Formats: sequence, structure tokens, C-alpha cells
Amino acid sequence: MDRHRFIISWTVVFLFFFFSFKHVGYGIALFHSLIVTLSMVAVCLVESEVLVRFFLRKGKRFLFYILNVVVIIGFSTLFIQMQMMMAELVRNLVPGMPMADPNVDWTVPFIIRILLYTFVASITAITYLERSEQETQRLSNELKIENLDMELRYLKSQINPHFLFNALNNIYSLVYIKDEKAPESVLKLSEMLRYVMVDCQADTISLEKEMRFIDNYIDFQLMKHEGKRNISFEKEVENWGFMLPPMIFQPIVENAFKYSRIENDQNGFIRFLVRQNENSLEFVAENSIRNNSVKVVSTKQDCGSGIGLQNVKKRLSLHYKEKFSFITERKDNTYKVMVKIAN
Repeated sequence: MDRHRFIISWTVVFLFFFFSFKHVGYGIALFHSLIVTLSMVAVCLVESEVLVRFFLRKGKRFLFYILNVVVIIGFSTLFIQMQMMMAELVRNLVPGMPMADPNVDWTVPFIIRILLYTFVASITAITYLERSEQETQRLSNELKIENLDMELRYLKSQINPHFLFNALNNIYSLVYIKDEKAPESVLKLSEMLRYVMVDCQADTISLEKEMRFIDNYIDFQLMKHEGKRNISFEKEVENWGFMLPPMIFQPIVENAFKYSRIENDQNGFIRFLVRQNENSLEFVAENSIRNNSVKVVSTKQDCGSGIGLQNVKKRLSLHYKEKFSFITERKDNTYKVMVKIAN
């Protein structure tokens, strides 16, 4: 649609100049209109694809204005010279056409060209920024809708009745046998519920709170398993205050427990790794799987077939746009999810 609009717009510009100059002859009008239109297209492309994108949008306003002046004067000089050369060539090739006056004053055409290119550059920059603002607003609206929907999903499924029932049942068992871990388990469950119902209402949450929730979730899962299980969670964190979307990794953690079937497989394993340094964060989940238990296409920024993983990728895209990677891979009987994000 944009390409068609681009072609139609510049075709209209070309026809405008052609009919404006046709009184001097169709050949000259065609040549002049083509040169002027192509020069304006060139200015438009340089403005939108280089100056606005790499300078204005990145806050380099001084360089943006300086380069605009250079581009406008440069294009004006270049195309005036080209027009002079082509006009001379046409006059030499067309019999009976008078020779160009070498003393003709090109000052007025040069100034007109500068004003024309300034107008084109200004309109291009304004249009580009308006579209960028509209796109940003659209993504912001989608993010707000996603956050509202996310809150409902948290209350209905993330802390689902089955998990809550098992957690309460395990706590009851600990209380019944007067296990010293009972009070601690009650506090952990209370902390998890507070995180879901209160903390998760914010757009972002600290890495510390997110990891504490996952730690508590793992502890409750371990209550269901007898004996020691091969579960590890390695943390290499420089800044625990690093902000990220709440519960962004929870579906990955749940999938690891679901598909590893660690409660029934003595050789099963689950390994988590979180690595944070400077402005980047990496989360890796690796677990054992049965043959044909998970269908995975190992492709960069691709996710598995599960709805949970698809939602994770969608949320990452809304929050970080292109500043993230989501990779899933399956090798032998091991399934791995790798997420990298940057603020």
C-alpha cells in the first residue's frame, strides 16, 4: 500500500511539472520534469532513510540540521550542473535548437531548487515522524491491552486452582506432621500470591522479585517429589534491580516441569540459568524430554508449539520490539529455551 502511494504521489508531481513546462515544448518539458522529479525523490529518500532514521530519531539534532543543509545545497548544486550539461547536450543533438547561453545566470534557479528541496525534506521528516509516533502509540495501546489481559490470565491460570490445591495440601501435610518447614511454606505461598495479585499489576518488575517467585515455585514443585531430584537454578546477576515484564519466564519454567516428567523419571533433569550484566539479561531453561513429547523447530527467534511460549514471545516483542531473541532447540532428549533481552 505504501509503495503504491509512493509511486502515485511522485507520478502526480511529475505530471504537475510536465504540464507546467509543456508550453516550451514537450521534449524539454519531459526532460526538465524528469530531472526535477528524480532529484526530489532522491532528497526524500536520503531524508527519510538516512537523516531522520540515523540522526533525528537518535537525538542527534545538531548533526541532523547540519547534514540537511549540506544535502540540500549539495543536491541543488549537483542537479543544476546536471541540468546545464543535459540541456547543452540536447541543444547540440537537436538540429535547429539554439545553443545555450554560457553567460546565463543560474542564481534564481539555484535558489528555487534550494527552497524546493527544503520543502521536500521538511515534509518528508514530518511525515516520517508522524508515522513513527503513530506506530509507537499503536504498540503502546497493544501493550496496555496485553497487560490487562495478562492480569486476567494470572488470576485464572498462572496460579491455577490445581497448583494452589497441591500447595495447600503440601502445607497441610507439613503442619500435620509438625514439620519445621510448614511456617516457611505458608510464607512462601503468601509471597507468591502477593506477587501475582499486587506486584504484577505494574508494567515492569525487578529481577529480584521475579527470581524469588520462580524459586518459590520450584520449592513447591519439589514438595511433590520424593528424594533428591536433579534440579538446579544458577544465577549470575550484577544488578538485581534490573526491570523486566512480570512473570515473563514463568511459562518457560512451567513447561520445563511439565515435559521433563521429573517425578516419574529418575534420569530426568531441569536446569535454569539467569545471567544479567550491564543492560542485558539472559534466561536459559533446559530439561529432559521423552521422544516425541515436544515438537520443536530450531530456528532463531522461533518458539515452540506451546501457547505459553507463544505468549512469552509476543510479550517480549511488545516490550522490547527487536531488542530480544527467543531460541528453542531440541537435541537428542533435551529441550532448551534461550531468551536474551536488552534495555
